[in-house]
Amino acid sequence: MDEREQTFELGEATVSLPAPADAEFAEPEGLNEGTRHLTWPAASGAFFMVSGGTSAGHTPEGMLRGEDLEVESDEPAPLAGPGARRIAFRVTKRRPRELEATPDGEQTVPAREVRQLSDLLFVPGERQHLRIGYRVEEGAPEEVRALLARMLDRVAVRRHDAAG
Repeated sequence: MDEREQTFELGEATVSLPAPADAEFAEPEGLNEGTRHLTWPAASGAFFMVSGGTSAGHTPEGMLRGEDLEVESDEPAPLAGPGARRIAFRVTKRRPRELEATPDGEQTVPAREVRQLSDLLFVPGERQHLRIGYRVEEGAPEEVRALLARMLDRVAVRRHDAAG
């Protein structure tokens, strides 16, 4: 698979990572000032994100407090910066009934519970924290999960503030 280095300016930090050559990261409108949140949908039920902000969800404590989850690992990530942590966890989400595109048209998918794996790198900063990683539904093809894990393994963070 062809890949290219993607670089994102997140205010107080520059984040670089390898991604498939055709990966297009998008940012939603209406974010709070000083917040960036870029995502790439790798496959149905799987995405990679690069995010910088000040909300509780940009810290390990805030993210873990907000969900009923099962932590699989919580390790220091000193190469990403002082105080950085990489946390993997599983969570079960309730999905409402939805329409899904199929080769034969649209199909109704009933409401269901979906188990997801999240693997996130948290990098604290003086005024802005980074959250970088992926979320993938159980049952997604192994090659999708492996691709997202490889991308996270190769993330490089360069801080512009006094924290790094």
